[in-house]
Amino acid sequence: MSLAFTDPTMEEGSNSQALSGHSYDVFLSFRGPDTRYQFTDCLYNNLEEAGIIIYRDTESLPVGKKIRELLPAIEDSKIYIPIFSKTYASSPWCLRELAHMVECTSKSNENKEILPIFLDVEPDVVKLRTNELEPNLYRQALSEHQKEFSAEVKSWEKALIEVGKIRGWNWQEQEHKGQGDLIRSVRRTVLVKLKVIYENVTKDLVGVEDRVEAIIKKLDLKSDRVQFLRIYGIGGIGKTTLAKVVFNQLLSSFHHCCFLADVGELSRRHGVVYLQKQLLKELLDSHSSDQIYRENCVINMITRGVLRNKKILIVLDDVDEEEQLRNLADRGDWFGSGSRIIITTRYRDILKIEGEASSEGLVKKSAKILTYEVEVMQEHHALKLFSRYAFRRDYPPNHCVSLSKNIVHILGKLPLALEVVGSSLNGKPEDFWKETLKKLQDAPHKRVRSALMITYQRLDNAQREVFMDIACFFIGVDKTYPFYMWDALGYYPRNAIDALYLMSLIKIKDNTFWMHDQVRIFGRDIVCEENFKYPYERSRVWHPENAMTILKRKEGASKLKVLDLSNCKYLTRTPDLSKLVSLERLILEDCCNLIEIDPSIGKLDSLIALNLNGCQSLQELPEVIGCLQHLTEIVMPDILDKFILPETFGKLKSLLTLDVSQRQISKLPFSIGGLVELTRLNLYQCTKIKELPDSVGKLQSLVELDLSWTSIGHLPDSIGDLKQLKVLRMSHIIGITKLPRVIGLMEKLEELDVSDCWNLVGEIPEEIGSLSCLKVLDLSDTHICGLPNSIGSLKQLRVLRMSHIRGITKLPSAIGLVEKLEELNARGCHSLTGEIFEEIGKLSCLRILDLSDTHICGLPHSIGNLKQLRVLRMSHIRGITKLPSAIGLVEKLEELNARGYQNLTGEIPEEIGKLSCLRILDLSDTLVSGLPTTVSHLSNLQTLSLESCPRIKQLPVLPSSLTCLR
Repeated sequence: MSLAFTDPTMEEGSNSQALSGHSYDVFLSFRGPDTRYQFTDCLYNNLEEAGIIIYRDTESLPVGKKIRELLPAIEDSKIYIPIFSKTYASSPWCLRELAHMVECTSKSNENKEILPIFLDVEPDVVKLRTNELEPNLYRQALSEHQKEFSAEVKSWEKALIEVGKIRGWNWQEQEHKGQGDLIRSVRRTVLVKLKVIYENVTKDLVGVEDRVEAIIKKLDLKSDRVQFLRIYGIGGIGKTTLAKVVFNQLLSSFHHCCFLADVGELSRRHGVVYLQKQLLKELLDSHSSDQIYRENCVINMITRGVLRNKKILIVLDDVDEEEQLRNLADRGDWFGSGSRIIITTRYRDILKIEGEASSEGLVKKSAKILTYEVEVMQEHHALKLFSRYAFRRDYPPNHCVSLSKNIVHILGKLPLALEVVGSSLNGKPEDFWKETLKKLQDAPHKRVRSALMITYQRLDNAQREVFMDIACFFIGVDKTYPFYMWDALGYYPRNAIDALYLMSLIKIKDNTFWMHDQVRIFGRDIVCEENFKYPYERSRVWHPENAMTILKRKEGASKLKVLDLSNCKYLTRTPDLSKLVSLERLILEDCCNLIEIDPSIGKLDSLIALNLNGCQSLQELPEVIGCLQHLTEIVMPDILDKFILPETFGKLKSLLTLDVSQRQISKLPFSIGGLVELTRLNLYQCTKIKELPDSVGKLQSLVELDLSWTSIGHLPDSIGDLKQLKVLRMSHIIGITKLPRVIGLMEKLEELDVSDCWNLVGEIPEEIGSLSCLKVLDLSDTHICGLPNSIGSLKQLRVLRMSHIRGITKLPSAIGLVEKLEELNARGCHSLTGEIFEEIGKLSCLRILDLSDTHICGLPHSIGNLKQLRVLRMSHIRGITKLPSAIGLVEKLEELNARGYQNLTGEIPEEIGKLSCLRILDLSDTLVSGLPTTVSHLSNLQTLSLESCPRIKQLPVLPSSLTCLR
């Protein structure tokens, strides 16, 4: 018996299939009677939890089909795991699989690997060795095969001996460990070998082998002591890359691993609690990190011993303050024996403490502290790395050797400089190269800065502005936040970001900006160069101490464009800002004691962005806020008490988004209609807002409006004037009793969500049929009593959700006219009776149909016309006594749930055997008397549930694909 595993869900860049070129990652070979419902089943479930998709073969398959399916599966797999049990060798097919694995491995040029598990036999048994005390089970089995399979026995014998010599897992040697530990070890090893949990590193690694070997030697993995290693050196020299390679090579030797990147920057931007949560999330589980609210929480958890029994590998990348280390990995006795903690830093003095304070004075640390300094690359390695970026080869062409060597020398053999400048020279003519060399020679003592300046000079003015903004403020920040701001400034952000990416100045990771520390320092140095002596003469200020100094100056700062006062805990009132005449962005994030904004803010004519997030003490905005005619974005404070928007707020003619979700705002000013450029208004969970002003209808640019969880009692008629509105969410509003007819005037509406508006009664207005662009309509958990026939006019509707509507008694046949409908959910509509309308068969795009917990009494024959239906849920329906034979025509059906069909009797129709795509069949709690023999034709069936089916006395032959039978 065998299983093959693959994982198509891996993202590009970490996809083991893409890297290996194999269809399956793992082929698992086992003897069914020995292990199927014990060890193999547990291993299967463990791998499934890791997101692995399973291909299964059983011994009940005909021989011809085995040959067609099984052998190609072996050939298309990367890793083979035979599970040797007592009767493994009794199965000719197990031996045939093993021989084919050995053959494929020998021809694979080391691209395939066999990892054996010796479950309840010793490796000597597999190697066919004999002793006088007991006969060799495997050798006996081979003798019995000799008569029928004489032509193959020799190759089986050779395969057993060869695989028996491979070091795998011998469970009988692990006296004090259960099978769970063995399974976890197998899973971890497989994931490592498939490079699923590796840290991504560039494919152009040069000269790292000796360095990695030296680091691993220092770590002394044989020692049970907890050891810390500091990898240090100047920025851009390759510390992070080395740490990633070491991490990838060692992670299979540890129980839990965590690579925490950009510790210094993330600590300043998000606080140490954010990093502590990430660390525990990786080392324990997501629920453990939910308990952390302040810095001491994680330390208290760790000192209680949550990690003390775990052998852990941690990399803390780019640590720049000792405090960060103390909050993440302060003591060796936090971790289990043999743990290793690696720190990369630019500073020599990080991790220099040799002892710990105690009541008895300074005592020896519980861990050993090691250091490794990263030196510049060797000349030939540097030239090779430069050549890969400049020529896409390992060595320069003959006519470029001298020029290339000169450039490599000028760049100081720093990997980052070689990558950036090499990329900028790729494909350029010789004259350009010579000019570049000449420019580099003008600054021989500032090699990295000179190298980056060459690339910087190729940027246009807008690209330079974006580059400096990222370097000063937006590393590690979601790129969406500054995008709108740059767009408003005319910086063409798509073009700028693309240019910076192509020139290797930035990278995008998880939709956030990433920039190497040398590039960041370079960008900030460009800003400092505007005036080295006086920060107030610069365009950007990011250090709080400089910002406060500027604010205290009577003369102001006429050139300043961006002022970042984040985390100024002692700022209670902003000073006079009127002298900052060029200010475009004011960041007051997490100024938790700020209670007043000085009226002088109204004189900032150039201000386009104001960030008040985390200003929890601020109660109101000044009246003069309306003077900011160029303000496009304001991030509102999240406060516990009520917050007031002044009437002048409506004068913000350029404002694009207003998000006051979960804020204690009691009302919107009537002037809000003046926000003529507003595209998004989010009032989610503004529970104190009881009404919308009529002026909301003047928001002619509004695209999205979220009123969910507010306390409004009705929608003003002016809502129909929102001609650009595409999304209207108003779920969980208790006060709404009806939808206004004017809702039909919102001609571009694509989503309407009124779910959980418990007091919404009566019929939906006929005018809803005018919403020709509507794609999603959610009426769930309301008390409406009917849908109008005009519902059939919604030609673009994809999703109709109406679950748990108690007042609705029938579905209008007009639904059959909604030709693009993909999901129809009427679950829990207890008053829904009679047969489903015949016209349902016209819904040619329907993929999901849920009629569970209703009182319908029949399905029409037209149900067979639903050729795209994937999911049919009809659990706990009392009125239906049998399934129609037309069910067999729903050829793409994957899930059929009839659980609790209490009046369902007799046999399931024979036609069910035609459902070749069916994966899940649930007939639990029904009175069906049997399954047809055609059920064996369900070649993709994985789960069959027949719990509490008292009339079923026997089962027919079940399909070999079945993995779960209840």
